[in-house]
Amino acid sequence: MPPLLYSEVVKKNKKEHKKKYEKEYENEKEHEKELYSKECVAQGINFVVNQASRRLKVSNVYEKFTCYLATILARDKEVVAVWLKNISDQCYEIYLSKNFDWLDKDVEYINNIMKYLKNISKNAPIISNDNESDLFKEVLSYCSKKIKSRLDKLKKDIENSDDRDIKSFRDFFSAMVDDTSNTELIKISQACNKYYVQLEDKSYISKKFLGHIRKVGSYDTSIKGIIKCAREIQYKSLFSNIKVVKVKPYIINNQPIYSWKNIIKRFIDEGKYKCFMKRCLKKPKVMERINKVYTDNATQQQLDGDDVTKRIYLHAEMNILASIIDNKIKSRVFIAVSKRCCYLCEHFIKFAIKQGYNIVVTGEHGKIYGSWVLPHVKDNDFKARFLTYILKNLDKIIEKNLDHYTDNLPADSDSDEDSPDPDDDGNEFMDKYEQSHMDLEKYTLL
Repeated sequence: MPPLLYSEVVKKNKKEHKKKYEKEYENEKEHEKELYSKECVAQGINFVVNQASRRLKVSNVYEKFTCYLATILARDKEVVAVWLKNISDQCYEIYLSKNFDWLDKDVEYINNIMKYLKNISKNAPIISNDNESDLFKEVLSYCSKKIKSRLDKLKKDIENSDDRDIKSFRDFFSAMVDDTSNTELIKISQACNKYYVQLEDKSYISKKFLGHIRKVGSYDTSIKGIIKCAREIQYKSLFSNIKVVKVKPYIINNQPIYSWKNIIKRFIDEGKYKCFMKRCLKKPKVMERINKVYTDNATQQQLDGDDVTKRIYLHAEMNILASIIDNKIKSRVFIAVSKRCCYLCEHFIKFAIKQGYNIVVTGEHGKIYGSWVLPHVKDNDFKARFLTYILKNLDKIIEKNLDHYTDNLPADSDSDEDSPDPDDDGNEFMDKYEQSHMDLEKYTLL
């Protein structure tokens, strides 16, 4: 057989390389499909894996600022992550990420907030009453739906209990506001903030109730905190040379996943599967989560089907973290998130830390979400090793719950707003904004 020409050798090598690449890509996609399938099953049978961690106490001014931003940028049920990147002594970039698309009203809101902050900082130490007033109104309008949602939970706590701590809060709130039946949102937030701060012993109060108070109060904390930061002359460089980078969300609308039955039967046989499903049917919370994942548009369950697809998306903090890993930034990075990190985000962060990255977030809530997307970092070895690592973790969760099934009710979601500032009584702000006659939305809490 005559030797191959050089051009033929090159062509053959390219063909072999292409086959190898296609095989590797196929294996990668198969592992990802397995991951997305198993996270759905794990969410169904063990939504809450770990207890929520304590929120990180943030003392650094710049990190506090990012926490405040994360709070006021999260609209409705969205999750927002914020990273303040120091480019130089006189230049900063704010990376903003959220789970879904940036809408025109989001962009307009962000531009307005940054405009007000720049003006406040530029005029400091002279107080910019108009800009501060406009910032207050802008935040309360943009976040009103989320604030009211949190107030609904707090109101439910108050109506369903007459414990000592509930009565204490009712008395405190009534003494602070003029009209408890029609109160401006900002005044409610201020009252909640003050109540939370003045509690010396929080151990005897229901964590759920206390969490609802803190979340409502976080808006008062965040707005004032951002304004105070902008007023400081020493931070003029932060606001005068700041650039906002809105990270593009990553969403897969029709990700194929294996059926519920396909995954479960990798661990148990047909007989045990039938018994397991009988037990699931007796657990409304479990069936609710299963139906949410495995129901098609015609509301027909696809527990046994082979054509199950799901909409999944990259979590906000993972989008920022992927950029950090791609750029091999191994100095300390603080990412503020408007909600604590889920179980899968938590493990990705821990895995990154083991690889030498110094990532800090404000807390984790220990829940598994079946809509989680693996961050596609450029380092294929990093990604492959994490896939192996997280699949082993999910296998353990599924095996444990199949062996000894227990009812794990979903815990309340939690957010990562920064703690209220105990040194701030808020009087300066509230006196001024009461006099500005702003048309603020109201709510009946008591």
